[in-house]
Amino acid sequence: MLRTFLILAVVAVGLIIAYTTLTGGESVPTPDAVSAIAQGATVVDVRTSDEFASGHVAGALHADVMDGQFEQRMAALDPSEPVYLYCASGVRSGRAAAVLEGMGFQTVINAGGYSDLVEAGAPVER
Repeated sequence: MLRTFLILAVVAVGLIIAYTTLTGGESVPTPDAVSAIAQGATVVDVRTSDEFASGHVAGALHADVMDGQFEQRMAALDPSEPVYLYCASGVRSGRAAAVLEGMGFQTVINAGGYSDLVEAGAPVER
């Protein structure tokens, strides 16, 4: 019984470490992200092209984190300026944040999920 518990605990800790290693970026409350976006912050939608076409935060750049062009597209941005990232739920934007941090971006914010941003008042384009 104790052995099973220890094995499960080790697996859980390993999963937590793996998740935090694979994701990056600072998280902020959704209203704070919406406010920064409204003030002209750089915002990037890292969802697929189909998801982006179905609706996105007004003014958002599009760069699918899962395609092979993500880093090339992000290289056009100024790494000294804050970048707000979002996806459908916050997982892909966390992955994108880790990539940007690896590229030397200084302030990367995981703004979370699209529906949360819209619910908090972010303007939408279709």
